[in-house]
This record gives sequence, structure tokens and C-alpha cells, in this order.
Amino acid sequence: YIRIDKLDFIQKDFLSSIMDFTFVKIGMDEINYGDAHFRRSDNARAIYNPFVGNFIMDAFTTEPFAEVTVIHPSGFLGVAGASNGRLNQNVAGNMDEGISFYGKLGYDKEMNEDLRLRLTGSIYTSSTKSTRDYLYNGDRAGARYYGVLEANNSGGDFDPRFNPGFSSMTAFQVNPFVKFQGLEFFGIFESSSNNVDSVGGSFTQLGAELLYRFGGKEQFYVGGRYNSVSGKASDNGSDIEISRINGGAGWYLTRNTLVKAEYVTSSYDGDGYVGSKFEGLTWDGVVLEATIGF
Repeated sequence: YIRIDKLDFIQKDFLSSIMDFTFVKIGMDEINYGDAHFRRSDNARAIYNPFVGNFIMDAFTTEPFAEVTVIHPSGFLGVAGASNGRLNQNVAGNMDEGISFYGKLGYDKEMNEDLRLRLTGSIYTSSTKSTRDYLYNGDRAGARYYGVLEANNSGGDFDPRFNPGFSSMTAFQVNPFVKFQGLEFFGIFESSSNNVDSVGGSFTQLGAELLYRFGGKEQFYVGGRYNSVSGKASDNGSDIEISRINGGAGWYLTRNTLVKAEYVTSSYDGDGYVGSKFEGLTWDGVVLEATIGF
């Protein structure tokens, strides 16, 4: 992608008072919907995730996009962007006539040397014109707990996460973040609904991470995460409920080398899973991970 921080190519110091805290990105990259995508693993960036797995309803996608970001010195921030909602492009027929819009408003401020506060709200909405939404289906790296739900050669590396499967949707994500000295909290409240009323379906995600970072350079941490997704599937309106708890610890051996250990347990419920391998399913285990990020 290309990032534009100044408009001097139009005229010297053109809108410089605005561009001092504004930039434009145009190209192919992950879109800036929600804050959870800053704390997730995609194999290449596992060092930013304090746990091994990502959130169950994992909002991450890379698409052709254009977005404007404002980060004001006062702490207020905003994002406005658009994409065609597709990871893979197709020029045959009218396959790419859809469009998706997204935005974010928030406040992020270091109140003093001990306290940082951040609160953002994001929205994503797409048309029904064959956008093939990848918002919860854009990661090609798998769901981290590789093969844990694979049975009888069905399923695979992506099963531990959940994709509502809406071809067109409106989604909201609210993310509070508080860091006081070594204590850190990150949260998610997210709602995703099908834009095709005749088909229906909607899901709500809740998530909360609590960490304590310690050591001379906060190179150690311990913490836990709670995550749940519940709602009604498209067409038949059947109920689906997924819950997950993680507890773990990490150690930054260097600034760009991290080892993690965690215990994870996950359960599935609801009549939407009757007759499937998820019916009444609970799985758990210990996971170890080491990552280098640079």
C-alpha cells in the first residue's frame, strides 16, 4: 500500500494543519476494523498476541482498500474507509460490483506515566452485490489450535474459530483498553448481523483479557482471557453458543523473542450443532508456543 502523510505534491504545505495528524492509506492490506486485530496472531505476528489463539469470531481480512486516519494530539482518533469486501479478486462478469464501508471513532491517551486509557467503537457494513465478505474469514494461517477438532478427515486447521458465514453484514465492535502500571485489560463487545433480512441471523461476541506484566522491562506476564459467541444462524434460526477460557504466561527473552504457555478449554452448545461433530463438544489442553517477530 501507499501511505500519504503530506499533500505537497498538490501544493507546498497544502492542508498542512490537517495533515499534521492525518494520513491516507491506499492499497492491499488489513483493514482497520476493531482493535482486536492489533492483538492477534497470523503466524507472522504472533508476538503481539499474549495468548496462542485468537478470539473465536476473528475479525481480520486483507482487501483492496482506501482509508483516512486522524489521530489528534488531544487523544481523539477516527478512521473512515472503503473496500470491495473481497480477499481474492475476480473480473469475470459482475463479481466485484459490491462495496464495503468501515469506520472507527475513539480516544487513546496516556494520562500519566502509570495510566493509559483507550476506548474505540468500529462499524463495518457491506452491500449485497457479491462482496463475499471475508471479515471473519480472511486469515489464511489457520486458527492456531491446528487440527484439534479434526475427526474422520473432516474439518481442519480453521475449525476452532467461528465464521457467521454472512455474504453481507453489518458489524459493530467496541474495545476498551486500560493499562495501569503492569495491570492491563482489553475487552470486546461485538455484534454481527446478516444484511439479507429474508435469511436472517446474528451473533454477539464478548471477550475480556486481564494481564499482569512485570519484571524490570515488563518482560514477563501472566493472565487470562474469557471469550464467548452466541446467536442464531441464518435460514433456520438455530441457536449456537461457543465459550472459551485461556490462562497463561509469557516471557520476552529479547524484545523480539517470546515464549508462551497456556491452558485452554472450549465448549460448544445449541441446537444448531445437533448431528454435527460439535454437538456437546468440549476440548481442552496445554499449548506451548515460541515466536520471533521483527
